[in-house]
Amino acid sequence: MRSRTSRPLGLISWPFRSTVTSPVWLVLRIYLASIWMQFGVAKLKGGWLRGDALEALLEAVAEGQTPAPFPFYPRVAEILVATGMDAILCILIPLAEVAVATAFLTGVMLVPAAICAILLNLNLIFAGVASVNFDGRIIALQLLLLAAWRVAGYLGLGKRSWWRGWWNHRHPGAGSRGGPIPGAT
Repeated sequence: MRSRTSRPLGLISWPFRSTVTSPVWLVLRIYLASIWMQFGVAKLKGGWLRGDALEALLEAVAEGQTPAPFPFYPRVAEILVATGMDAILCILIPLAEVAVATAFLTGVMLVPAAICAILLNLNLIFAGVASVNFDGRIIALQLLLLAAWRVAGYLGLGKRSWWRGWWNHRHPGAGSRGGPIPGAT
């Protein structure tokens, strides 16, 4: 028998557990995917893979020309430039942004994609080149997506998606990999 104290918590957690809310999470995923795809494609078109577009920004952060909110970050930027990591990050950042967008769009690997997206946003805020008003809201939306990890990818190509259930219902002998289900007769 349920106690009365668990009922309010159940109502609060319902959107994060019920597949009925999956269309809401799909809309949020598409919105976040569009943002990350715009960021990644703009960097790819801007020549980030061919040059060192990040070096000037990191040098500006290291010299204190940006309003970095944390005093340790200019030192981090200085180390990244000194070790040559800025050239590697010029390749990794746009590819990560496109990968995050693809994961959000398809519903595959949502948890790693949301964590990566949050880290990318935090990095921009630490550098002092991002607005907390915009990036803070994006981080909040990605945290909501993380909280809904059970159902956020239901309308997508993820492991728990609707189409796998449809396929297994239509083809009763098929498991998730197309073979017979162990223990099924």
